[in-house]
Amino acid sequence: MVSFIDIIFLMIVVAFVVTRLYAAFGTRGDDKNVRVIIKSLDKDSENKLAENIVQIIKETQKEEKTAEIVDFEQLSDQDKTLAKIEEFDKKSFLQSACRVFEMILQAFSAGNIESIKGLVSKKIWDALNQIIAFRKENNMTAEVDFIGFKKSEIKDVKLLKNSVKIVVEFESEQVNILKNDKGEVIEGDENFVQQITDVWTFERSLNAKNKNWLLVSTKKSA
Repeated sequence: MVSFIDIIFLMIVVAFVVTRLYAAFGTRGDDKNVRVIIKSLDKDSENKLAENIVQIIKETQKEEKTAEIVDFEQLSDQDKTLAKIEEFDKKSFLQSACRVFEMILQAFSAGNIESIKGLVSKKIWDALNQIIAFRKENNMTAEVDFIGFKKSEIKDVKLLKNSVKIVVEFESEQVNILKNDKGEVIEGDENFVQQITDVWTFERSLNAKNKNWLLVSTKKSA
């Protein structure tokens, strides 16, 4: 027989389950005024309610456990390789890669790349500095209006002995112009939005404590 204290505890569990279900599935726009009213119950109803609550909890736990199971054999070859990288999350990586892309693009355009020094390899750093120095010598200024990404996806993964390289393809919309010392546009068009595809390679050490990704290669894709 279920005691009154047990019923109170189970009511609290019901509230938790309802909250979990709401968070998982949301509600329709026309459900704003829906209320849950708990009425007094007789003993038979209390026992029936207790049995139903226990069943709901069991079913919810079963569904959560099933959702966590991932069939490794069903993954693509790329995802199987990514799964071997310690503490790696594909979605988070792509989100971070997109933020880094914007940061580097804006810093390079402004001609001040000190803020991104920890994000790029020495090879990339030197290449960017050379271009910036050339612009300064010729009194050129670059301007970029980053509209946004159309797509970003991982194209290749290479697990090496001591590091891992991930190739990401970014498709974005940008307005890029280059001006001379008189402020005249000598390259690009202020009114033309370019559809640009960039292929960037990021690398991270597998053994070092520093798990930061570095941009080690860039190229344009036709």
